[in-house]
Amino acid sequence: MMSQEPQTELLNAAIKGDRRAQMALYQLCYPVLISAARRYYHNTEDQMTVVNNAFIKVILYLENYETGRFLSWVKRIISNEIIDEYRRTKRYHELYKFDAPVEDRSTTDFQTDAVFTNEQLQQMLYCLSEPARLVFNLFAIEGYSHKEIATMLGVTEETSKWHTKMARKKLRELIEKSHETASQRSVG
Repeated sequence: MMSQEPQTELLNAAIKGDRRAQMALYQLCYPVLISAARRYYHNTEDQMTVVNNAFIKVILYLENYETGRFLSWVKRIISNEIIDEYRRTKRYHELYKFDAPVEDRSTTDFQTDAVFTNEQLQQMLYCLSEPARLVFNLFAIEGYSHKEIATMLGVTEETSKWHTKMARKKLRELIEKSHETASQRSVG
């Protein structure tokens, strides 16, 4: 089994166009790429499109990679590719026209003791609108700040905050609904 960080020889061979090295690199990157794609896309064809486009960019920009955390570099590429793909294929500007200020009410965060499978959590994310899912994933999962998200998407920070707030609200509703369903099953 290959280590998490590719060997310099593998990277150099991939840069030179060695197809076997590129395939080995693809196999190394694939789990990271598909994991990110699945958070954003429900359709397998869309997932594979963004994975393959991102990997092409990995190969194209491999010469620019500096030693360090290779898979973190790959994660940044797939995140940028997801944003680019979203801009290319969706009614981007129509979906991001919300610029009203977000009320900053300091409410306690919703907490639950429930345990969900990855599949259940993924299905909950798919229930979010596309812009809310994109912003929520970038903020809560990828770790970008609202300022960074605003810059990447060409929106205001308030818009980013609003989509995150709406995503959290919808996810909270889905979790509560899941609790109710589980309670009804255990009673009945």
